[in-house]
Amino acid sequence: MRARKGQIAIFLVLVLVVVILLTLLNVDTFMSVRAKNRVQNAGDAAALAAARKQGSLVNQIGRLNIDHLVAAAKSQTNECRAIVLEQRRLALLGPVDALRLANRAAKKNGMAVREEFAKILHDHVKDIRTVYSGGGGRGEPYPEPFPGAWVEYASRIESVIGEGLATGPDNVEFYDGAGGHLLLNRQFYYAISGRDWCWFFFHCYHVLDSYNDFHDWEPLPDRRQNPMDNSEIFSLHVTARPFAFTQLFTKEEIRTLLDRYADDAVTDAELESSDLLSDPEEPWFMFDQGTWRRWFNGLALVDDEDGYEFPIAGEIKPEYNVRGCAAICRCQKEVDAVAVDSVADFTWSAAAKPFGILASLEGEEGPVTNLRNFVVPCLTEVRLVPLDAVGGEDLATADYGWVTHVRQHLPQYLERGPRANGCFYCLQLEMWEKNIFRREGVRWLKYNSQTCRRPGGGPGGHGGTSHGH
Repeated sequence: MRARKGQIAIFLVLVLVVVILLTLLNVDTFMSVRAKNRVQNAGDAAALAAARKQGSLVNQIGRLNIDHLVAAAKSQTNECRAIVLEQRRLALLGPVDALRLANRAAKKNGMAVREEFAKILHDHVKDIRTVYSGGGGRGEPYPEPFPGAWVEYASRIESVIGEGLATGPDNVEFYDGAGGHLLLNRQFYYAISGRDWCWFFFHCYHVLDSYNDFHDWEPLPDRRQNPMDNSEIFSLHVTARPFAFTQLFTKEEIRTLLDRYADDAVTDAELESSDLLSDPEEPWFMFDQGTWRRWFNGLALVDDEDGYEFPIAGEIKPEYNVRGCAAICRCQKEVDAVAVDSVADFTWSAAAKPFGILASLEGEEGPVTNLRNFVVPCLTEVRLVPLDAVGGEDLATADYGWVTHVRQHLPQYLERGPRANGCFYCLQLEMWEKNIFRREGVRWLKYNSQTCRRPGGGPGGHGGTSHGH
């Protein structure tokens, strides 16, 4: 009888251990699911906050464009200069405040400060104070969009960093950043990692099929200098372009613009006598035509031949048929797993952008055809979008490993081939160099390419596609 009691005690202990382990596993599962939901909500909220600020800034610049038009018609030179200065300040400094708002939204959704998000921005501030100002032994100073711009720009970024970054801007476009090369496209590496052959089918099948080794790559492009009217963080992609306004718009079209947007009345006599409207040196804020272009759906052009390929299938509504400015925000959260004594790290990148119809106005003489390039207050809503619909993340400062890869590892790879150094992106290049890997993709596409479909957004309307999560 005593032996049976001892057996029962051992059995109860085993049952208790199993129950405790199951409880711990359930707790870990609950914590993981909650953490994943929080990081997704935080990323989405941060991206929406930044994009909402972008839309507000574009509309402010557009309203000032109309004020500028009225002031120019009335030959008010000083008012015109003050308006252009305010527009330049909004374009350069305003998007930094979009990062501030995104950061606060992430914190409100439970994200903790992560030092790696601030590291590259902190280093970049040093470049702004030295290189941009002509120091550091790197040539002439970068032209300032307004006096004292670089000092104020650096201070504004430092102010945001000082709050502690809980989200990272993932589509930063440094003025001297390089782009336009497959090795500078992060999606290329994610496609290798996930054997996403459909991505290669849609974007670079010829490379998959004809590549031999690292000697086949073209040199990385020279680091370019982008227009400096815009912030590098969440750029609005607008530019101050000097031209004679009366050469771009007829008097009738100018009247249509004023009737639609202006609060102050402008007489025909003022329009006829204004020297500022015919001055070729007068700067006007325009949408950057290299970015504010329409989409095409892969089969037929929606607008013009140099538009962007639409990243998902389906009809493109007029109010969404423009690429333009956008924001990508990355959030991360670590969760301790009690049962297995490990740490899970959840990452979510979300993209959002402001939308509006950039279309021609109908005037008495016909449509105002150039209005699509002239900045007016036309953005009316903000939506989450697929990451593939945004771009501009060649030097994503939220991914310190990626920036290190671009700046340090890629030049070495192009010279000597892949090196084992623990870098995720370098590991993908090691796999890419294997002929058997590329042949696998070619064979798969030979029989399965008809099943490839363009990706949509994340679940529940979230901003990212799979490669971003």
